Amino acid sequence: MKKKLLAALLCAALLLTLAGCGAPREEKSAPAPTTEATPETGTAIPGVESVPLRFPLLERPFSEAESEEMINHNARRCALSVVNYYYCRCLYSDGSRALVRWEIVDSFLRSRTRLVADCGADFLCEDGGRLYYLASDGRPESVRTDGTERRVELDAPCLSLQRRGDTLYCLKADGTLLALRGGESEALLTGCAWAFVSGRGIFFLAADGRAHLFDAAARTDVTLTSAAAEGPTVIGTTLFYLSPEADGRRLCALDLQSGEARRTEAVFSGELDFLRAEDGEFCLRLTLPGGEEQRVVSCGAAFDTPLGEWGTESAPLRRCRGLEYPLRTDELLSSDGSALGLALMLPGGGSYPSLAADNPPEK
Repeated sequence: MKKKLLAALLCAALLLTLAGCGAPREEKSAPAPTTEATPETGTAIPGVESVPLRFPLLERPFSEAESEEMINHNARRCALSVVNYYYCRCLYSDGSRALVRWEIVDSFLRSRTRLVADCGADFLCEDGGRLYYLASDGRPESVRTDGTERRVELDAPCLSLQRRGDTLYCLKADGTLLALRGGESEALLTGCAWAFVSGRGIFFLAADGRAHLFDAAARTDVTLTSAAAEGPTVIGTTLFYLSPEADGRRLCALDLQSGEARRTEAVFSGELDFLRAEDGEFCLRLTLPGGEEQRVVSCGAAFDTPLGEWGTESAPLRRCRGLEYPLRTDELLSSDGSALGLALMLPGGGSYPSLAADNPPEK
């Protein structure tokens, strides 16, 4: 954690000098306080006791670091900084991708080095001088930070990976969540569509799309939502998620201490996207139906501010793919959702874009 904090602060200091180098459609989003329907009982995990959802569910709020970790996991992180290096996915003009390293020299990104060719670098993380990621074929791999000693960590396609301490958590394509330690694997859950391992338990989506919280020590499972949820993310004590419905996705929130549930009348498209404002406040960025306009609002004001009063993002569309406050890496997207490249967002509003159109393939 100290290494990541140091990296973020160092990058911010080194890159600050770079910061110098359509009418919105009116639509009301009235607050919609509701009471979440009690989820049906019945565990999604064989041999585990299903317990009722009772509040308060969390003993204490998520810290900013815990929330950032969950945000990066849901964003399929593909960029991060470590000391004086910046690692990220690079998109080339022919559509190919690679994991690259930039060195920070004299407040600029210099000396780009390709570490791994044909690599999307999803779920990128670093530990002990190694970078861990999902390769283009979905297999968890790792490589030293200088590009040497590339190896396969698990010879099976996966949906996600996490590195926590000495453990690599891999969600296999068949829905099995594995913990890899010292060359040994342990199956933790089965039947998962998504999973995130936290210090409070394992948040996961069952095959029916409902959100759960699994306590491995107590061997208990709590069903958090009565219907399908997308992108569940805890900010403080609140679980935010999108609820897919016939006319679009509605933003929902469940306070894990009080049990209060909220839901917007407005509908959105795309994925749940989080960022942090200059003052560190967590914000939501959501795409309106049609995929050509985005709105931004602080998490605390999302259900009490009409949609017409949310901030409007300028084109192109953006999706956070790496959050290290005060730095952020956004993926730039066309209106149809295809990737145009990445942009390192700097404190003060500057950016360092890397567009596919400007990157010829490397030989």
